[in-house]
Amino acid sequence: MNKNFKVSILVVATLITGMMVSTTTPLAFSQATTNSTGGNQGNMHLDAGIKALQSGDTNGALMHLQQADKTLTGAAKMHLDAGIKALQSGDTNGALMHLQQAQKSQ
Repeated sequence: MNKNFKVSILVVATLITGMMVSTTTPLAFSQATTNSTGGNQGNMHLDAGIKALQSGDTNGALMHLQQADKTLTGAAKMHLDAGIKALQSGDTNGALMHLQQAQKSQ
């Protein structure tokens, strides 16, 4: 084989390898990022919101609960939304009940 042919094969092999890595890695990274941080952030804010509410800090609780509302899904989000509505209407006990159900639903 001549030198130019060997270099051409090496370049093509490198390009193919690069394309394979670039098409699979971002997808896997994106899924891992969404799954590992999204839910955890929602859980963290839900827990902090409950603690703030239990200590009497309604404004702090609402701030954390609104952050949790951005990432939680399904039954947890349904209970979170009901808890926020109860808290906004002044029903602290009802809010705590729904927020604790949201914790269990995760």
